[in-house]
Amino acid sequence: MKILVSPVQKIILSFIILIFIGTVLLLLPISTNRQISVVDAMFTSTSAVCVTGLTVQDIATTFTFFGKTVILLLFQLGGFGIMTFSIGLLSFFGGNFSIRWRYTFRGMYSEIDKIPIRSILVRVVKYTFVIEAVSAVVLFSQFVKDFSVLKAAEHSIFHSVSAFCNAGFSSFSSSLVGYQGNSIVILTTAVTIILGGLGFIVLNEIVNWRPSRIRLIFKGLSFHTKIVLMTSFFLIVFGFIVFFLLERNYVLSKYSIHDSILISFFQSVTCRTAGFNSIDLIELRQSTHFLMILLMFIGGSPGSIAGGIKTTTVAIIVMLIISKLKGEDKISFWGRSIKNEVVERSTTLLILSVTFVLITTFFLLSYNGFGLSNSFMAVLFESVSAFGTAGLSLGLTGKLLFADKIVVSFVMLVGRLGPLTLIMAIISNKKKGQIEYPEEHIMIG
Repeated sequence: MKILVSPVQKIILSFIILIFIGTVLLLLPISTNRQISVVDAMFTSTSAVCVTGLTVQDIATTFTFFGKTVILLLFQLGGFGIMTFSIGLLSFFGGNFSIRWRYTFRGMYSEIDKIPIRSILVRVVKYTFVIEAVSAVVLFSQFVKDFSVLKAAEHSIFHSVSAFCNAGFSSFSSSLVGYQGNSIVILTTAVTIILGGLGFIVLNEIVNWRPSRIRLIFKGLSFHTKIVLMTSFFLIVFGFIVFFLLERNYVLSKYSIHDSILISFFQSVTCRTAGFNSIDLIELRQSTHFLMILLMFIGGSPGSIAGGIKTTTVAIIVMLIISKLKGEDKISFWGRSIKNEVVERSTTLLILSVTFVLITTFFLLSYNGFGLSNSFMAVLFESVSAFGTAGLSLGLTGKLLFADKIVVSFVMLVGRLGPLTLIMAIISNKKKGQIEYPEEHIMIG
């Protein structure tokens, strides 16, 4: 009997295979300076493929140059996305796209009709390597002041790729804390992270964007791109201002105004899904931790390398609430209305994501007694960080036990693929009934 495997199931299987290959490579003696366990290698491989950045081993001291190269390739491949390579292989060999594959592509790339499918790979590769190359050159100009040319080049390339892929892996033990006051390093890394989190469709529109007048700055951009840019800008500014206000009389009081602004801006950008840090996160107030949890949960934009429930999902939920408060049945914005299917998908994604994070938090609190030595906020922070593929931690990652590492690895995979993708994979081969039943009323509110 022939087993039908849907495109979504093939994508998930491809990620699992890549994680397995990475695990095997990281277990090789040439990859590490000391022997690591299978579960630690699997956790690191999963974190890299899912561009998360959570680590149970110090990347700087545990892994050799070969091991770091393997990790870099894993988050580069994971950042591209297995689907992108599927498109490339089909294009290279002259294959045709079935209706099922086209439907799957449409679900992940909202503006797929505006770009020929076979040109996506070329543009993704071009944008990726150009941005990473420019970022690496700028970072090299700063790292070379502290390291040899070869070492500076290694750090520059590693951080530029990690930043654009929103992976958050650092070849420094303390991430970018040592460069918290270096405007060039911090701003270059932040811009690279932002570009990686916008999505390739949005990048493509920006590259080809030619506004005729300043007042018509959004003219020529799609509705999707406008929402992504507006929401991303708001979240960065909001996170920056609130972080600064919350910590100005606390952790930031020992820094100059210049460094305080850099730290606040960088953490607003990086905690969305990047995973770098330029300050010791444990020292921050719990209110700041909660702010970061919200930003990590939202994440980047659809069609990008970033995780989270995505900026467009949050924008649609906010517009839904506003429309209901106005007594409107249809969501409308900028002279456009949102399809009910998109609204339902957004609310379903939000509910599934919240439920998944809460279940993960409950398990981590119950299984090994984190609650006895760490606050609930710290455990929730870890769960959201894994789900949002942010890679930030308040020190719990190193305390994970065997079962915890397995669970967190699964959470990272779900966060990278998205809960809806897994649901699609489970029900894709099941028949859908069309039976309609009588409607009933239930009191709410």
